[in-house]
Amino acid sequence: MQGQKQELTILFCDLLGSTELAENLPLDDFLEVMQSYHNVLYQGITMHYGYVAQHLGDGIMAYFGYPVKFASAPTNAIKAGFSLLENMPQLITDLQRFNLKLNIRISIHTGTVVMVDLGIGDRKERLALGGPPNIAARLQNLAPVDGIVVSEATYLLTKDHFEFNSLGGHSIKGVTDKITCFQPLQKK
Repeated sequence: MQGQKQELTILFCDLLGSTELAENLPLDDFLEVMQSYHNVLYQGITMHYGYVAQHLGDGIMAYFGYPVKFASAPTNAIKAGFSLLENMPQLITDLQRFNLKLNIRISIHTGTVVMVDLGIGDRKERLALGGPPNIAARLQNLAPVDGIVVSEATYLLTKDHFEFNSLGGHSIKGVTDKITCFQPLQKK
C-alpha cells in the first residue's frame, strides 16, 4: 500500500439525535430527511472547494486541500462550516411537515496525513490516514450545538481571517497532549 503524505484540513459534521429521529419517523420519511440533510452538507462543502470523503449516516467527513492542494484550505473549511450552519434553518423549513428539530456540531482539524486507496477489490476509497482524521472526529464532542470547534493547528492558520473564542485545552481519547480548541465566531 503506497501512500502520499500531505497537509489536509478535515471537517466533520454530525447530526445530533439521529438515532431518535430514526426511531420516531417512518423509514421512508427518515430516508427523505437524511437525503435532504446530506444534500445541504454536500452543497455547503463543495461550494467552498471541499471534497466529501465519506457520508457517515448522520454525518460527513470532508477534506479541504484535496485533491488539489491550496493554501486557503483551512479558511475554506471554516467558511464551509458557517455555510452549513446558515443552511440548516432552510432545511428545517423545507422539512417542516415532519416537525423536526435538527442540530449539528462541526469540528475542523489540520495536520499531515497519508492519502491511500484503502479497501478490497473494487471497493476502494481514497482516505486520509493518521492522527488528524481521528482528532477531527473526536473534537466534535467539544463543539457547541449548532457551532464549530477548530483545533489550535487550524486556528493558527486562520486567525487572521476570523474572530475566535478560546475553549481551552482538552484531553482527547488516544492523544497524549491536550488539544487547545477555538470557536470561530465571524470573519474579521
